[in-house]
Amino acid sequence: MSTLSRGSLVIALLLAALVLSMPSCRNAEKPVTDETVTVHDTVSDELERLNLQISNSPADFRAYLARAIYYAKNSMENEALADVNKAISLDEANPEAYGGLSDVYMYLGKMQRSLDALKKAKEMAPGAGIYDIKMARLYLTMSDYKQTFNALREGLSKSPDLAEAFFIGGLANEEMGDTIKAIDNYQMAVAKDPDYYDALKQLGIIMAERNNKLAIDYLRNAARVRPENPEPLYVLGLYYQDHDEPDKALSVYEEILLIDSNYIFAHYNKGYVLMVYKDDYEGAAEAFSRAVELDPTYAEAWYNRGYAYELMGKREEAARDYGTVLKMHVNDEKAIAGLNRLDAMAR
Repeated sequence: MSTLSRGSLVIALLLAALVLSMPSCRNAEKPVTDETVTVHDTVSDELERLNLQISNSPADFRAYLARAIYYAKNSMENEALADVNKAISLDEANPEAYGGLSDVYMYLGKMQRSLDALKKAKEMAPGAGIYDIKMARLYLTMSDYKQTFNALREGLSKSPDLAEAFFIGGLANEEMGDTIKAIDNYQMAVAKDPDYYDALKQLGIIMAERNNKLAIDYLRNAARVRPENPEPLYVLGLYYQDHDEPDKALSVYEEILLIDSNYIFAHYNKGYVLMVYKDDYEGAAEAFSRAVELDPTYAEAWYNRGYAYELMGKREEAARDYGTVLKMHVNDEKAIAGLNRLDAMAR
């Protein structure tokens, strides 16, 4: 089996929706790798927690801000604005309320209103660097790097120990293609706050891309900070997979499934490792089956299960799975090639 080409990780963190792209390390010509991580949805649990927080502390404006941001992230504009207005009514003189209003507007894509709210917060607390840092984050979402760094400098002149400032600087440098400066910034963020999850995760991702073993420590630390979040472990599993350590990769994928048994990409990659590295086609088919149970539109999982069946000599099952892929993607070259192989075997 030949090796698939490596790609690069694509990072998008600014608006709390993390999408990571990372190729599998050793891929066959026929198996298809997965390159996407999604954030698993725990919407009902999160909203229930926020509702309880408000119920327990109805006079706490921060509780309403937290729920407003949740609503904004989930495109519930009316609910978000109602909560943030309630927060401001509870403490009109607190700049935090306007900082929260800015966050809500940012998540709703209303950048000018977000900027206006931050200006109000800065007027109320001119010595607090946090609002300059929030402004830097806002400018970064608009790819205005000059204003981003200006705001960061102003914020750090007031609050030199804000880890978030260095993290945003890292994101800006990374977007601009200066990975060395990005690493320096992320490391400064971690130096200011050893439990800064996003900085640890970004360092892990970058080090993994650079084949640097420090990726392991950074990703493990990120997983330690947020043990309920499998994303750093998924990147770690891919790192092991990409460096010909399939047993360690499998161990990490099993670790993920203990955290979230429905984490579809752990099932998928487990199947991939079992098929490509371990020649365990039956185990691979079981893992791919779980993936398609969780997402019946997951064409790559259908194809790879078909290929596992083909390697097991189960031609009917393989043909059925290849056919399922073609129903989703009419001209899928790998599925067509798979059916052609099966036809040749039958002659």
